Amino acid sequence: MGGAVWAEFNSAAGRLRRCPVAEVSGEALEWREPVWRPVQYRGKRSIATWWRLADTPRHAGCANLGAWRAAQELDFDPSVETFASWPLRLGSPDHGSVVVPDFFARLRSGEGCLVVCPPQTREARGETWAGQMRLLQTATGQTGWQLRVVSDIHAVVAANRRRLSRYRHARWADERATRVLHEVFARPLPFAEGIESSGLPRLEATGRAHHLIWTQELVINWERPFAPADSLVVSGRSVAA
Repeated sequence: MGGAVWAEFNSAAGRLRRCPVAEVSGEALEWREPVWRPVQYRGKRSIATWWRLADTPRHAGCANLGAWRAAQELDFDPSVETFASWPLRLGSPDHGSVVVPDFFARLRSGEGCLVVCPPQTREARGETWAGQMRLLQTATGQTGWQLRVVSDIHAVVAANRRRLSRYRHARWADERATRVLHEVFARPLPFAEGIESSGLPRLEATGRAHHLIWTQELVINWERPFAPADSLVVSGRSVAA
């Protein structure tokens, strides 16, 4: 699909603007207010919920559980600086498609990234979705943004991240505990054994270690259920050495 793509977004002053998407590429959309919110009503099959970004009071809106898992993945991804929900509406005058990406992410490289979740049922992934994908691809071509489609996250990986996400915030970080835990897990050890041998108070060491796993300083096999008694953990510094 060719032709210019228009974009609607809120300015820094909170005013709704509409212009060619190529003119939006320099806007800090990751800090802008949403241009759309899901309608909630009794009997709705999908849900609207929120994800609190790590180490910030900001929340990202999620129209359904698929988007909630995508927000979790963005928060886990070390290449993502921050992100916002629904700050942009895109349309094409020559095609008729309109789409609001689930998230706009700012990568640590400085690049922008449109993040979308496909419809949750195969039946819904028809011509409308195909048209929206063509629109998104055209928009990224005119801005230099990346496009990320998040779907079907590995069930065990998703469960592990959901469990460990409770420890994503910086309040769980501690310089002394970090040093000790990297030393303890310099070679692969079951999680519980490493916690026991750390010499740190058990509850403190457990929380600190969970945080280091979330930040990927301690490494686990994410595709196996995380079980403290037998899941192996190793320092990322040892893996990189």
